[in-house]
Amino acid sequence: MEHGYREPVYTIGIVAKTLKACPATLRIWERKDLIKPTRLGKNRFYSRCDMDRLEYIKELMQKKRINIEGVKQILSTTQCSGCQKLQAKGKEIL
Repeated sequence: MEHGYREPVYTIGIVAKTLKACPATLRIWERKDLIKPTRLGKNRFYSRCDMDRLEYIKELMQKKRINIEGVKQILSTTQCSGCQKLQAKGKEIL
């Protein structure tokens, strides 16, 4: 069964494992308004689009050494319809 790009189907554990990140890190990024997963009760669900955004956030923070406020600024200045455009635009800024 294939899911849409924006359909929230991945749990925080799956996303953390896929991105090689700690679930606590993903929760921090959520509290800092870098990502907004779909919530169902206490559970968080992420779409493929969310995962791409998280991958980009991780790249900015770890490889480019940009802090959370800097990442927020980059993400807020990119107005686009898809995460691929978001990533391309962000790389232009850098």
